[in-house]
Amino acid sequence: MGRQSLVSSVWLLSGVLSLTFAGANAYGFGRCPNYPSMPKFNMSRVLGHWFEVERSFYLPEIASGCTTFQFEPYNKAELSKFANFKLAVAIKNINRITGNPNVNIGYATPENSRSSIMDFKFTTRFPEVIARLLPGSGKYQVLYTDYDNFAILWSCGSIGSLGHSDQIWILGRGRDFEVDIRSKVYDVLKRLSLDPERLIISKNKNCPEAL
Repeated sequence: MGRQSLVSSVWLLSGVLSLTFAGANAYGFGRCPNYPSMPKFNMSRVLGHWFEVERSFYLPEIASGCTTFQFEPYNKAELSKFANFKLAVAIKNINRITGNPNVNIGYATPENSRSSIMDFKFTTRFPEVIARLLPGSGKYQVLYTDYDNFAILWSCGSIGSLGHSDQIWILGRGRDFEVDIRSKVYDVLKRLSLDPERLIISKNKNCPEAL
């Protein structure tokens, strides 16, 4: 390969990566980091209402505020069996520009009954093969939670072996944390080699009691 062709190839690769990861806060070369499932993870204790307290920058959410997550058994009968357990997920927020509420409904299927790694898909009329490709669908992982105060939700996507980009959501049982809880969250992130400086405070002022 000639020098000019090599330079052109490098510029092309750089352009592809820039377009692929535009709007993502963190990206790197190589595949996504491989975090194991949280030890002794108890899915039933994650159920209920959560607020988005902090998150990494994510372009599709730039105008969103007052974001909440509701996790419930997809099928009430499955909660006792815990076999093929599936979560119904409702994500609600308000568009800060228009003031309009928005609700997205989907379901998350854990790898197994004790896994904190799950595959999420939006509820849609599209065929399964298309639903998998919708923005926001994919693999999500609860990296760590104390169940009562906070949960660290993480997602990462790879473009083959070329590179990856990830997002972090910090969820709380309330709209904000006490200082000691936030310190604990940041400490967990650092131990996972995730930089807390990436996080931005979610827009949770003047939120309605219910959406």
